[in-house]
Amino acid sequence: MNPAARAELDQLRLALRSASLGTAGGFRPPQDPLTSWFGRGVGLPHETLPEFEGSAMFPLLQIRVSELPFVPEQLRDVALLVLFQNLSRHPFDLPHGEGWLIREYASVDGLVALPGVAHPCRPFPIRWTRVDDDAPGWEGAWEIVGLTAVNGGEAASDAFFDDFSRHIGTKVGGYPYEIQHGAGLHDFVFQVGSEEKVGWMWGDNGVGYFYRSSDGQWRWECQFY
Repeated sequence: MNPAARAELDQLRLALRSASLGTAGGFRPPQDPLTSWFGRGVGLPHETLPEFEGSAMFPLLQIRVSELPFVPEQLRDVALLVLFQNLSRHPFDLPHGEGWLIREYASVDGLVALPGVAHPCRPFPIRWTRVDDDAPGWEGAWEIVGLTAVNGGEAASDAFFDDFSRHIGTKVGGYPYEIQHGAGLHDFVFQVGSEEKVGWMWGDNGVGYFYRSSDGQWRWECQFY
């Protein structure tokens, strides 16, 4: 490997990010509804399940922020959030509130379990694990460091793909896991993977990415194989 390519990879190592990785189940479900869950959610006493095209949506993911070993800056003032999805189709290209919705709560005080609705997921509590080695994919890495020398050498190119960790599952923080192309690094907060144990899939083993701008606006994207 030539020195220029090695230097580029060393620069990339300095840009690795921390993240909280989510694992479904594997321990006794807690009685407290105010924890992190796949397939269950809470809300204020007056809140009902959000609707899309006349049908109730369901809570796909609930994140209790205090349980995260790593918390991204966008969630510093959030105590709990719930991601809702509709039951009919993936809401590709739809804005926040249409077919998908994230509710944020600055405190967990007064939150109660939402009424149940039939949905395709098997509810599981989530255990979070911290990693400090999450790396961007090929296109995302170019937003951080030029990889001209890496691109020009087989050993360096192999090192880019083999020597860095890129976490595909559900995670908060880190980098969006690229499947088809760059997913965009700006404002990225968390991703939801295709969770076989839960019974949830984005297309063919895809990933849903969720972004929050500095003014609190959410958007999402999705890639799959």
